[in-house]
Amino acid sequence: MEQELQKAREIIAKSDHIGLLLPAHPDADCYTAAEALVRTMEALGKHTGFLPGRSPDAARVQDACTHMLNPAPLVREFVIGIATAEVPVSQLRYEKHDDRIDIVLSPRSSPIREDSFSFREGKIQCDCIIALGLPDIETLPALDTVDPSFFTETPILVIGNDPDQKSYGEINLVSPPDVPLSETVAALAAGNPGRAPDADTATILLAGIIAHTDGFRAPVQAHTHAAVASLLGLGARHDDARAIAAAEESFGMRQLAARAVVRSKETNGGRVLWSFLTSDDFEKTARTGADIAYVARALAQSGPARRISVLLWHDKETGRVRVSAGGDSEVVGMLNEREPGTIHGALLTLTADFASFVEAEERIASLLREIL
Repeated sequence: MEQELQKAREIIAKSDHIGLLLPAHPDADCYTAAEALVRTMEALGKHTGFLPGRSPDAARVQDACTHMLNPAPLVREFVIGIATAEVPVSQLRYEKHDDRIDIVLSPRSSPIREDSFSFREGKIQCDCIIALGLPDIETLPALDTVDPSFFTETPILVIGNDPDQKSYGEINLVSPPDVPLSETVAALAAGNPGRAPDADTATILLAGIIAHTDGFRAPVQAHTHAAVASLLGLGARHDDARAIAAAEESFGMRQLAARAVVRSKETNGGRVLWSFLTSDDFEKTARTGADIAYVARALAQSGPARRISVLLWHDKETGRVRVSAGGDSEVVGMLNEREPGTIHGALLTLTADFASFVEAEERIASLLREIL
């Protein structure tokens, strides 16, 4: 990883314009890592912007993440055209003044008129792309006004921790799922001599680590503790970081969690809690599947401890029913052995999806009968 980090720093050092590519609905760890990246690049004198049509879902972003709340686009060249077939030009030069640049055209025979000119945007100014929290670029929807060749001609730096993460970049900072994206970005930023993250940036990175580890309730490796200690040494404010991570709890999210509580039932003598979220629930609360982790935590706090809590929810993007489960780590692990999935924090989300709630419930219930 250290070798890849150094390669990443080298390609960033050679780049003036950096494009940031995020998933459509980044979680708190992803957008805090993105905020810290933009701040780090800014401190290095780089212009960082989002590729057209891929700025983050601002409804999820907290006030401390100012660049994510007001995402800047990548700049483009500006092209001034002149129809030389109609108005031959014998000479072109430019003159620099204190407050402007004059482009001077010398006509060959006929005078140049204003209607001889055309104006348009040129290519995107981008020396490298940082793809953050995006497991597979092949699944990326078409970007508005971006030629597909852009991705083959521009170096890509990948930062990811998804179990299904593809190494599609020239440089791939790929970590296991228990490593927060914010930890990797902190390591990347720390390697710039004299450009260590300031206290505000360190606080935002700490918030991402807190969010990813569910407030350190999920298993945390020694290297993550070391990253936290380093951020605190840079002036990260622990209380502020916790507040940023906790600010995920917007009114809409609380409404979504309340709907899940209402649509809940207990089975297996109270050892299993089942909850359901329909597409209507997401629509009425203006929330997305990215809020499932918060809902799962709210369900865990809604009553006595259960061996496992199972949340069945409708994925608006695919039209299918997904399954997320949390609770006793042994039970969750045994479920994961029988039905593979992704564990983020303390929550398991199965890879498989289902055509209906009934189909999903029957499948998981049969597995739990084996386990419990």
